[in-house]
Amino acid sequence: MAKKTRFVSVREIENAYEVQIQSTTFSLELENEVHSVIGMLFFQTRSHIQLDLTQLSYIPLPFIKEILALARDLRAKKRVLVLVGIPFSMYHFLHRFHLDKMIFQLKGGMVKRKFQNPLRAKGEFLN
Repeated sequence: MAKKTRFVSVREIENAYEVQIQSTTFSLELENEVHSVIGMLFFQTRSHIQLDLTQLSYIPLPFIKEILALARDLRAKKRVLVLVGIPFSMYHFLHRFHLDKMIFQLKGGMVKRKFQNPLRAKGEFLN
């Protein structure tokens, strides 16, 4: 069962629902659509939620706060939020303030693949 809206596609995966953002730029319409889709999943299912942010290159702080509130609410209901493909800047923010403990991390990590940190030697990538 996969459903696609203007900015978001939703599909059922093993023990969870995956919400994949299709847009490459962040907008108010995207935020409203994600908020309504996740709200529907939160109240109408008992499954975990996986949020795939791979397409977005930038995520504003108010949206990060919404994601953290969702993670807290899911944890209170004995469910988890899985983040996939977040920008390194968001990961650094979560890690710096010890907020990454609220979010379930996949074995391969939640940060986008092939991110090159300008402070690392050329060719050394974050896995």
